[in-house]
Amino acid sequence: MSVEGSLSDLRLKLKRVFARYYLDLCSPAIPDPSFAFDACRRYLDAWSESAEYGLVEGELSDEVEKLAGEIEQDLRQKHKGLGECFRDEPLDERFWEVVQQSRRSANR
Repeated sequence: MSVEGSLSDLRLKLKRVFARYYLDLCSPAIPDPSFAFDACRRYLDAWSESAEYGLVEGELSDEVEKLAGEIEQDLRQKHKGLGECFRDEPLDERFWEVVQQSRRSANR
């Protein structure tokens, strides 16, 4: 595998990095998505390489929805006061933005 780290390690790193970015979105801090873009690109590259026929859009949608759900569930358990942020900054939409941007930057 040409990317560093196992697929599960890269997946966990993406979840952690995106969660930090999302918490910044919910705070007065200025959120910097660059680490989330990088972690997402690395994970998707490794995931695509591990797939028998490459990255398939339907599978990507399923994986993104699954990841976003896991991240939101983790954040809801650890940070009880984020209800308003989840309403104002839907996590799944923000996660899709990161996925789309990371894929665009990988195609350059």
